[in-house]
Amino acid sequence: MSEIKRNWREDLKIFRERMGGVTQERKDWQKEQRDYSKAISGVLEKGARTVPEIAEASGLPSDKILWHLMAMKKYGKIAEAGRSGDYFRYELKGGQS
Repeated sequence: MSEIKRNWREDLKIFRERMGGVTQERKDWQKEQRDYSKAISGVLEKGARTVPEIAEASGLPSDKILWHLMAMKKYGKIAEAGRSGDYFRYELKGGQS
């Protein structure tokens, strides 16, 4: 089995070299995406919050937060936790609020 893993990794390395590798721009974008998700999750660990509350606590723009929340909701990482005025509240799935 280690032979198969080794070959798979070598094949992937060769493929990346042929395609020109991953650009620094792409690496920076991926890091930004991870940072946003971590920041949002960090805020939601303290309990359910609305988009404006998450934006205030994290210092991130609310339009980016909303985009990430919808992706996190699609992949089952968060859920709606009722409403607060005109806004939905979001919480981490699994009762971590």
